[in-house]
Amino acid sequence: MSLHRSERGQSLVEFALILPVLILLLVGTFDIGHVVWTNDALSNAAREAARYAIVHGGSDSTPCPVGPPPIELQVPAASADCPYPSPSVQAIKDRATKWLAGVGGTPSVWVCYGDVDVCDADTNEAGADNTRGTKVTVTVTTSMGLSAPAMLGLGPITLTASSTMLVNH
Repeated sequence: MSLHRSERGQSLVEFALILPVLILLLVGTFDIGHVVWTNDALSNAAREAARYAIVHGGSDSTPCPVGPPPIELQVPAASADCPYPSPSVQAIKDRATKWLAGVGGTPSVWVCYGDVDVCDADTNEAGADNTRGTKVTVTVTTSMGLSAPAMLGLGPITLTASSTMLVNH
């Protein structure tokens, strides 16, 4: 059975109308997967960095303490084995950055000690140090562009993950 010439033309027009919608749906599906993967990577990075902070805190048994040291702690000088000793949080940020290798963009990492409402800068509660029971919050943020929203003229989205743990050394 052959199609009449007008029926073939109608099929071609219908295909031309539905093709952009199908492409947008397909690209949107990949974008959703990318967002889920990136969010998972941010969560892992924040959790691993917070864990690093609570395990490598300021105690005499820690060869290279990180974060704000307790008053009684003898902080070692910077060396090849300990490039960022207390009160630096750079070693914690480096740990998070290692977990963000495939994320892309320029992620931001913040480390906060004590009861801080929002950790969006390296701020600590007054008097907070790296003693047992102190809260450590690591927040990781990145901005990512998506293909489907870009087709509609929308800009990038920002994803944030945060992890809070108690110093336990």
